[in-house]
Amino acid sequence: MKLTRRTATGLLVATVAFASFGANSPSFAQSGSTWDNIAKTGILKVGLIPNRPPYQFEVKGKQEGLAIQMGEDLATALSKELGKPIAIEYENSTWSTLVLDIQSGRIDTFFGMSETPERKAALDMFGPLYSVPVVAITAGGALKGNTWEALNTPETRVAVVMGTTDEDAVRKYMPKATIRAMKGMAEAILDVQSGNSDALVTSVLLGINAMDKNPNFKEMTLLQPPHALPSGGGARKDGDGRFTTFVQKWSEEYRASGRVQDVILESLKQAGFGIEAIPAEVKF
Repeated sequence: MKLTRRTATGLLVATVAFASFGANSPSFAQSGSTWDNIAKTGILKVGLIPNRPPYQFEVKGKQEGLAIQMGEDLATALSKELGKPIAIEYENSTWSTLVLDIQSGRIDTFFGMSETPERKAALDMFGPLYSVPVVAITAGGALKGNTWEALNTPETRVAVVMGTTDEDAVRKYMPKATIRAMKGMAEAILDVQSGNSDALVTSVLLGINAMDKNPNFKEMTLLQPPHALPSGGGARKDGDGRFTTFVQKWSEEYRASGRVQDVILESLKQAGFGIEAIPAEVKF
């Protein structure tokens, strides 16, 4: 091919454009080991989705919540391991940008993320840190039993939020029940309040939130045998893996020690939720 001045100029522009794209794309934005980056900077960057109690909320201008406390506890463990103080920087994110924020190195880790095939392919997942049991909450009379089997009859009318893991659980364990799948939580709550459903089946954390905002919800039942969705976190695939390996070990010890149970209950109390409604047998 004859290389003219026009061709050469075009190639130069294309090369510069490609280089610029590569430097700013998530895959190239940060290279190297997350572990080494934290050790070098002395900073752990934790992602948050704001105004999401009990995970994150503000009390008198101070950030609180289980994601905040878990970040502090992980930073303490990293400080001990690295032999130097590790500070925390909290960075706001959204569900739609979270994976990209981790991949780009904008944040090092995020707490409160369930594993999916898509996330596992994109990130290094760790955990579970805790699990969130499924419960039934009622506004009127008591349920006719507390087991999936006892409630698996056409006479049992349950409201669920469409497309959630709660709906999946109900369809799996109560296929004979009258299942009323609603668009959102507000519609599901109204369905029970209006008497069209006997109970709302949801996670214990969303259930306690619903009870706090709707005083006519009187009772929470942990359905037996317990069905719980495990939750952990994610980190960048950095080709090194030391950070994820450390956080995985920390997660296992954190949960086994009972610390995570205390952190979740304390965060619920700080957020103003009435934790006395949570059945004593609920374990996170």
